[in-house]
Amino acid sequence: MEWLNIWWNDLTLIGQIMACAAIPMTVVMILQLILMIIGIGFESDTDSDMDDSGIDSHAETPPHETSNNGNTSILKIFTVRGIVAFFALGGWAGLAAASANLHPIWVIQISLFVGVCALLLAAIVIRLALRMQTSGNLNLNNAVSQTAEVYIRIPPARKEKGKVTMILQERFVELDAVTDSNVELIPGTKVEVVALVDSDCLVVDPAPENVVE
Repeated sequence: MEWLNIWWNDLTLIGQIMACAAIPMTVVMILQLILMIIGIGFESDTDSDMDDSGIDSHAETPPHETSNNGNTSILKIFTVRGIVAFFALGGWAGLAAASANLHPIWVIQISLFVGVCALLLAAIVIRLALRMQTSGNLNLNNAVSQTAEVYIRIPPARKEKGKVTMILQERFVELDAVTDSNVELIPGTKVEVVALVDSDCLVVDPAPENVVE
């Protein structure tokens, strides 16, 4: 691995910092892509349709125009995959700029610009993937009694809708949800679907392991 030592020692300090961000994040990004391709990579980030007893629910429901919509949009951009893409692609861009002997200020600006572009692109790709996976009909009745994971926070006492993700009819779906619980359900919380509000919204409660006695 002598060539690696030579390459590393030839880098400037800013180049070494960029390499430390780019290389491990690239490995993580490749692993995420592999998991996504084989169908098990969506469980931390990252919509639906219809019926059995007349329920016609759209897994990919359009964004609701509420006062919380801005926060919702931001949360959809800052996903785990987006952050990984930010550091991976931003790091490589910064490393390339550093290798071209650009001033550190330019290196940082180029890295940030490419990283932000990668962040936005990852959000768009994830959204499109969710739409493709959920094009078709689903019966939300099948979600009752199933476990889901909070994706966008769910305020207590049905104050506003949040979102959950789950596997439903062998698809990864993102669905609107409210809760009757008196505590806010934060992203990553495991929940149980207990009922349906209407054709495109679930009622969820904290899963038993998340309930504090």
